[in-house]
Amino acid sequence: MPDALKILFGSQTKARVLELLVSRSTESFHLRGLAQAAGTDPGNTSKLLATLVESGLVLAVPGQPSTRYAINPHSPLVPPLRQLVIRAGALMNELRAVAASLDAEYVGVYGSVAAGTDDADSDVDVLVVGELGVVAAQTAFKAVGRKHGKSVNVVAVSAATLSDCLRGDSAFWASVANSPRIDLKGAWNDVAQREATAD
Repeated sequence: MPDALKILFGSQTKARVLELLVSRSTESFHLRGLAQAAGTDPGNTSKLLATLVESGLVLAVPGQPSTRYAINPHSPLVPPLRQLVIRAGALMNELRAVAASLDAEYVGVYGSVAAGTDDADSDVDVLVVGELGVVAAQTAFKAVGRKHGKSVNVVAVSAATLSDCLRGDSAFWASVANSPRIDLKGAWNDVAQREATAD
């Protein structure tokens, strides 16, 4: 998948810096630490930060030995930017690549990550609909989770089981069906509608 954030933000530096600051919104960084964590050039990062601070999107807090930078939690642009980063950032791109390789009709993220209410310690909840077992599905996503410092919890069900679950009275499945999701492979609306009405 093309790097959507790079395309939308116009440069790799801007995409990486904003993705890092938004995804680690409770942290602040000095210039060199930020550039190192984002994998960007310190000179270009410094110029970019000056622009982002001027726009009000990033806060610069003077300190010793150097100024620290953090996303501005009071900026009205941060919530929609966070949703964009969650859906088009590196973590989702890598999860999509794994999902594409699975023998599954549908793969999607649900829970706090999909809702945008996650924090640094939140797990990534993934639903796999197909004939893949839970252990195989969990193993498939393990490397991505390790790379991003996240636990990936997988629920794997067959289409027939999903059909029974959606027509039952389970609070868990009602939450999955009615809360935000991020489709990684297939479309939830297509799968859910078909299985909910299956005979």
